[in-house]
Amino acid sequence: MDRPEQAYVKIRTTDPDGTTANITELCKSIVWKGDWRNASRTLSFSPVFSDVDTHLPRAPTELGGSCQFWRGSDLLMDAYSLERTRDSLGTTIDVTAYDRSLYLKRNSTFMRVEGQTAEAVTASLCGQFGIQTGALAATGAPLTRNFLGVNLYKIIMTLYTLASDQTGKKYRIRFKGPKLEVVEMQKTPDTIILKPGCNLLSCTTKESASAMVNSVAIYDDEMNRVGAEEDGEAVRLYGLMQEAIKAGAYDDPAGHARQILKENGMKTTITLRCLGNLKLITGNTVAVREPVTGISGLFWIVSDQHTWKNGVYTTQLTVDLEALMDEQTAGSLPTK
Repeated sequence: MDRPEQAYVKIRTTDPDGTTANITELCKSIVWKGDWRNASRTLSFSPVFSDVDTHLPRAPTELGGSCQFWRGSDLLMDAYSLERTRDSLGTTIDVTAYDRSLYLKRNSTFMRVEGQTAEAVTASLCGQFGIQTGALAATGAPLTRNFLGVNLYKIIMTLYTLASDQTGKKYRIRFKGPKLEVVEMQKTPDTIILKPGCNLLSCTTKESASAMVNSVAIYDDEMNRVGAEEDGEAVRLYGLMQEAIKAGAYDDPAGHARQILKENGMKTTITLRCLGNLKLITGNTVAVREPVTGISGLFWIVSDQHTWKNGVYTTQLTVDLEALMDEQTAGSLPTK
């Protein structure tokens, strides 16, 4: 059963016993997605199966098996099948595979960082846990921090968050095949332009103040309030919505407090649905020109979902005007 929308992507799965197959043509649907707050990209697919039809090939879908997602000769995702669902009344097996970012959150350790850069610690830490690394964004910022029973993802992102306070740049983790990369968030070369009548199918906007932070209180180690940053107009309109931070956790606590206010004001969620394009993934930029909602300009992709189903390939995006970094504040400064 030849499906044009799946002709240029393929899924090859391999069971733990070594049984392997290209199962693309067996899949009724494929969903590939990512989100800025979730280190792992996932690939969900639903190959058909039958216990009685001996002519139907069996798709290797055992848990713990590997899964590779390709576009031509480009490896888009190197993953492991970790979830599987079968329904006695159904004709498919629903499988979800996770890329190797999952293991950053499933492994924790104790470590002391003394005058080392985020990139140096990341390389060393990944080496200890057998995780391959590719390009790691250079910060040149020496850091000191203690981590007690903290997962690898939080350690890496905490160090890059602290480095971000010094460099003014934003960073994100991603996996390219089996290799971890940390990249500086920058405008995507040859940014895709979405517009109605061409490739944009729909645009939805939603405004919300429910998750707002309009005041940030700063406390010292003795729990004394030593400072605050506040959006007075937002407090007047919506009431006090305060977040508290520890001064010792940041090189510039007041600057960090202002950044919290900036990133947690009135939220406008923009959701786009367009013709499928594999360049539209979380962390990249996209240009939008939509006259009905008035949405126009350059945006950062904060979540993406690519779906191949019923002969159609579409992409759904959530976008933001700001480049969003998953800032973490794990660990603590050494006591003097």
